[in-house]
Amino acid sequence: MVSVIIPAHEEEKYIGASIERLLSQSGVVFIKKDENPDDFRGIAAEGKTLCELTIVVTHGADDTEGAVSKYAASGVNLIADNFSGVSEARNIGASVSRGDVFLFLDADTLLNDGFIKKLDDFKDERHFIGTSKLLPDINTVKARIFMFGNNIAHIISKTSMALIFCHKDVYKKVGGFDEKMQAGEDLKFINIALKNKFGKFKYLGGISAVTSMRRFEINGYFRTAMEWMGGYFFKPPEHYDVVR
Repeated sequence: MVSVIIPAHEEEKYIGASIERLLSQSGVVFIKKDENPDDFRGIAAEGKTLCELTIVVTHGADDTEGAVSKYAASGVNLIADNFSGVSEARNIGASVSRGDVFLFLDADTLLNDGFIKKLDDFKDERHFIGTSKLLPDINTVKARIFMFGNNIAHIISKTSMALIFCHKDVYKKVGGFDEKMQAGEDLKFINIALKNKFGKFKYLGGISAVTSMRRFEINGYFRTAMEWMGGYFFKPPEHYDVVR
């Protein structure tokens, strides 16, 4: 089973589209937190994949919680509270997740069809962590060129943006995301896994996700890229500017 964990803070405008894209994945059955995964073992024989979706909302100025709660009947599990940041939200989601594969997904990122089933194919491999090809949500030359280079950079540097997947055993061995960090926690998470040989890095180029370019459009492509490169080669910033 695949467990999708989405941290969300003031994402009312984006979270609905992300949820709907997930729920529309072909051949995927979503279960609720009070349902037993063992009761659904027969779906594998039907060529279907079992998945649970947990969205961890940190209270903010908008109604992200209300936007998520609309999908409760579809199997979306909602946790909402005043969490300290994205790392704590991810760790809270992971603590209640029961899948073999964890997918940590940004709230403004849309999975293309087949993504969940592909991840489920890896559940028996156990020792892996990685990311996938990303596409921009706007069709401009600047965005397409940037994301093309960004994907190559992820392959070379073994880093991620917008999503990280791993086997649950890798997550447990790493010890989760560093809740003291407000930026660069994803890089640290991957680095610990690779440095200690908890898992090998996977880059999935055959499947993809579409992610928002709002940060680049507002803060500037060059500035954001330099900020990320500085975090990779030197020290992550204390925090990233909030972009909504």
